[in-house]
This record gives sequence, structure tokens and C-alpha cells, in this order.
Amino acid sequence: METIRLLLANSDRKVNNQVEVAVLDVCYDRAAVQSTRASRLEELVHQGSLWDFDLIVIGADNLFRDRTQKTSASADEVTKAIEAIRAHCSAPIIVLTVSKNPGPTFLQAGADSVLAIPLSFDQLKSKLRALLDLNGLVDEAEPSRWSGIGSFLRGFQKAKV
Repeated sequence: METIRLLLANSDRKVNNQVEVAVLDVCYDRAAVQSTRASRLEELVHQGSLWDFDLIVIGADNLFRDRTQKTSASADEVTKAIEAIRAHCSAPIIVLTVSKNPGPTFLQAGADSVLAIPLSFDQLKSKLRALLDLNGLVDEAEPSRWSGIGSFLRGFQKAKV
């Protein structure tokens, strides 16, 4: 079974949990999910550029600017962070924002999709399915003609004990 490495860059735990549940739901019986969380802009850029993630989800409105965690990063700073990550990484990037009209800035910076918060669970899962392409990850075991006989014999063996 494959492992999907997910980077969640968002300081809002509720949104992170929703995204993680959606990814787990989409990957169910197809891939394991390994999540890494970041709440600061510098963590996002460092981890997104350094590690090999399969998916990056960024909460554009809920990232702290620096270690003091007193101010949020601006949309321009998030855009620059996406550009910096895109220079090193080709993983799909989904940006989550509360802005009514985020415009094409995140998409031009290299994001693959921009979704509005509050999240539509079905819309998020649809985007995840399209971006992750999990079709080849499930190994379908061909049923053996002996499998029915084997379970029949195991039933007799249990009855004897």
C-alpha cells in the first residue's frame, strides 16, 4: 500500500481536521496518509521545499507570519511562499481562503486549486480525487478457486477443537 504524504499549513485545527478526514476518506483502502502540520509561513516554505510531499494544503488566512505567532501572513506573503515551494516541488497545492474573491493570484503563483472556507466536504473530496490520482494504488487480489474450499476446511478444523 502506498503512503500519501500530506502537508497541512494552517493554524486552524478545525479546518486541519476537516481536510485530514477528507484525505483519509479519499485514500481509504488505497493509501495510508502521513500528515505533517505547519502553522507558520516559514515552516511551510521550509518543509514544502525540503521534503517530498504528495499534497500540500495551505490555509491562506490562518498562517502566522513568524515565530511570535501574533500576526497572520498576508495574501502576498502566502503567494510568495507558494512560488518558493513551486520552485522545488511539483506536488499539488490546494489553497483554502475565506476571501470571497481570491482572484487568480494563488493560481498564478502555482496553486492547483483554490477553495473557499467554510469548506464544502464534497467539493474538497472531488478536488482531492482529481489531484491525487489513486487509481493504480489498489492491488486487486484475484480470487482463487481454492479460497472457498480453504475456508470450508478451516471451518471443520475449528469445529474439531
